[in-house]
Formats: sequence, structure tokens, C-alpha cells
Amino acid sequence: MKNTEKRERRAAQIAKKNERIKEQASELIMQSDTRMLIDGRPYELVKNYRDGFQTEKLQERFSHVLTKYDYIVGDWGYDQLRLRGFYRHGSKWGTPMQSIDLLDDYLTEYCNFGCAYFVLHNLDVQVPRVPRHRRRRGNSSRRSGTPHSNKQQPSKGYAIHRRGKATSSSRRNNSRPGSGRRHFTIQQKKHK
Repeated sequence: MKNTEKRERRAAQIAKKNERIKEQASELIMQSDTRMLIDGRPYELVKNYRDGFQTEKLQERFSHVLTKYDYIVGDWGYDQLRLRGFYRHGSKWGTPMQSIDLLDDYLTEYCNFGCAYFVLHNLDVQVPRVPRHRRRRGNSSRRSGTPHSNKQQPSKGYAIHRRGKATSSSRRNNSRPGSGRRHFTIQQKKHK
């Protein structure tokens, strides 16, 4: 009795999940063998290795985030479709590792050996907008990501003690002649 209830509950959960996937799925309209519209935007199938291109799975997995990439690569592993965006050669938007020129490296390093995959060319790239709070203005220390204070903080449990008090004349030549460095020692704090 309990097993049938569990199976029925599990079947209901799976049905509910499939409904959610269908609700969130993108609209894909094939115009020809290689041309298509995904959510009203034009794409072209550039490569279909080992029949990796499946419209139903692409509809389920496609995300609006991918519209900013020039190329979208879909690869298969363990019956799961994984989508990844790449930029065209010389694009100012991505890192060098996100260039479509490095597709072979991506396939050998991050995908299953000999996996089925496909490459879509985005014919209507949506240029990403930089949010206002991320735009760079002026010459502030926050822009470079450095802390406001350049003082080096001692690590926990240690204190920095300088030898003697340095005067303005001795600061230039505090240690060995010509070294230009100050001497200090790191001592462990005594715990009470």
C-alpha cells in the first residue's frame, strides 16, 4: 500500500515538473533545415555533430541570458543538454576563453569524449547593458577594487614590532647601507 502511494506521489511530482518546464520553454520555429527563430530572434545552425541538435530539448533548456552571445554551443552528456555561449573572434565583451576560436579546446577539456554537439550562430545579438551601479566614474579607490587603506594588516595572532623609533634621517637608512628597507620583526601575541 505504501509503495503505490509513493509511486503515485512521485508520478504527480514528475508531471508537475514537466508542466513547469513546458511553461518556461522557449518558442522555437524552424524556418528551414538550418534557420530558426527562438523567441522571435533569428539563429542559424552552423554545425550538427552526431545529430546533437534536438529542437524539443533546446526549447526546454534555452535561456534569455544566451541572447548576448554570438554563438551557442549545445553538448550532450549523460542524456543532458548543456548550453554555453561564445563570442565571435575579436569581440570586446568576453574573455579570451569565451572566443569561438577556442571551441575545439572547450570540447576536448570540458565535454565528454566524442559527445554529440551543435553550434548555433546568433544573427541578432542583444548587446548587454551595463547596470548603472556597475558603470565606472571618476578616479576612486573603489573602482580598482583596492581597499581604502594601503596599510598591511597583521595576520590574526601576530603583531608587528619595529625596532626602535625611526627618525626622518634614519628612515632612509634604517638597516644596512644602501638597502633602503626598514627592519621589523614579527612576534606572536601572548594570549592571557
